[in-house]
Amino acid sequence: MKERIERIRERELAYLSGDLAYFIESYCKIEDKDATEAVIPFKLWPEQKKALASIHEHKFNIVLKARQLGMSWLAICYALYTLMTREGSTVVALSRTELEAKELVRRLGVIVRNMPEFFSEYGPEPPGGFRFEATAMTIKIFKKGNAPSIFQAFNSAPGVSRSFTANLLLFDEWAFQQYAEEIWTAGLPVINRPGGGKVIGLSTMMPGTFFEKTWKQAEEFNRIFLPWDADPRRDAAWYRKTRKLLGEKTLREYPASPEEAMATFEGAYFDEMRRDIHVCEPFAIPDDWRRYHTMDYGLDMLASYWVAFDEENNAYVYREVYEEGLIIPKAAEAMKQAEQGEAIYLRYAPPDMFGRSNESGRTRAEIFDSYGLHFERSSNDRISGWANLKEWLQVYTDPEGKETARLKIFKNCPNLIRTLQSIARDKKKPNDCANEPHELTHAPDALRYLFVLRPFGAKPKENKKTKMYYSEVESLLSYGT
Repeated sequence: MKERIERIRERELAYLSGDLAYFIESYCKIEDKDATEAVIPFKLWPEQKKALASIHEHKFNIVLKARQLGMSWLAICYALYTLMTREGSTVVALSRTELEAKELVRRLGVIVRNMPEFFSEYGPEPPGGFRFEATAMTIKIFKKGNAPSIFQAFNSAPGVSRSFTANLLLFDEWAFQQYAEEIWTAGLPVINRPGGGKVIGLSTMMPGTFFEKTWKQAEEFNRIFLPWDADPRRDAAWYRKTRKLLGEKTLREYPASPEEAMATFEGAYFDEMRRDIHVCEPFAIPDDWRRYHTMDYGLDMLASYWVAFDEENNAYVYREVYEEGLIIPKAAEAMKQAEQGEAIYLRYAPPDMFGRSNESGRTRAEIFDSYGLHFERSSNDRISGWANLKEWLQVYTDPEGKETARLKIFKNCPNLIRTLQSIARDKKKPNDCANEPHELTHAPDALRYLFVLRPFGAKPKENKKTKMYYSEVESLLSYGT
């Protein structure tokens, strides 16, 4: 009988090693605060299944998610799968604090204690199964004839994982871990072997963190996003109620897209900025709309934007050139190629473009002029410029009851959208935005150089009753006529 049970367990273990979803749904039980029972079988939602398959396929995984989608439980189940199917394996799990690290170990303990088909906590290993030993920060798994496997949790500290060789490196709430970059530098060699090793980094988004940088820039990582409705129980009514309770923070805590996850956050300077209000699909700009061109230029970045104003004085940012390392001839070429000869009403550049060079005696504005791009000098009044721009971004309700704003940005201007959502308020100057990280300043500055001058829209259409233009009527009224 003992040998038969051992064979059955061995066969089942061999089968589940090839079917992760089957392993989790058949054997893993988790806590659910909303369920009538404290511990329930882990039945995967479709988005969880997709994430699981993607994690299994790739070596480096970064998971951006909405809140409370069970991804920490899923990652712990994957860790257990690794420990059970790889003899002598090590999983290193890192959390923000020691308390949170202990919580990961506790959750793994919940799973193995509720898996009697394979695990025993005391006495010898069951036939074909495992025995485990648990402490506050570790769980060791023993199988007869095999080297033990270990789940080791740590709180965030530089160099914490340097001494281990791991099969899996798990970062929980990665965006909120102190020393995240230092830990990554120390931890990468832990799993960076040609024949094995895997990384799973989970988190909600926090702008300006190593997690955000990795999500945006690290091409080696497999990006996985889980929106708020990955939980099938969450419907539109649930989201509307949550939006009323959390306001704009809903975008960060319960995003529908990665862009929303990186939207408004506490301390953001442009807290008016809402992707659902201010970002629109591109359309053909009518010929009679007034078009402006504004830029911020330096060798570190050319941030150049074209803005069109309609007859009702609504503004649309409809084109972006955002490139680094361009000398003036290349910058001029890039901007001229982008606009393809369209009629521009006025161009604006920052005041420092008009200072004469000691070497050539020419201003940078004059050099741009020689390449066919004539710029007017803007104002460097930051406080007024930001106040005007925030006024244009202000959300209001139109006569039809719809939320809208006077300034809209085409989707083909991703860097402007990103930086307006991410740039922080200056901690010492509440009416100004921060200068660091410096990369976030170029696009907002370019827009400021236009809106500080209070631009106006296209020439209003003729008033059929008076045969005057609205602007002419206003002019007459201003003289008391």
